[in-house]
Amino acid sequence: MSFFDSNSFLLHYKFIKNIQKMKSDRDYLKKQIILEKKKIQKLKKNSKYLERLAREKFYMKKEDEDLFVISSS
Repeated sequence: MSFFDSNSFLLHYKFIKNIQKMKSDRDYLKKQIILEKKKIQKLKKNSKYLERLAREKFYMKKEDEDLFVISSS
């Protein structure tokens, strides 16, 4: 004879899986935070990296140059 209530094995299994997923998400986000902090430090220290990032990501340019964006799609 078995009884199913709010403390069933199935429910515990789901909770355990959910906890494992949350822990892996937490670990991933901690790694991402560390990487972003390193990028911020690099941006603060290296002005050439800052300029390269601005040109590539935000299409910024100097006043005396023209910028042409070519998309491959």
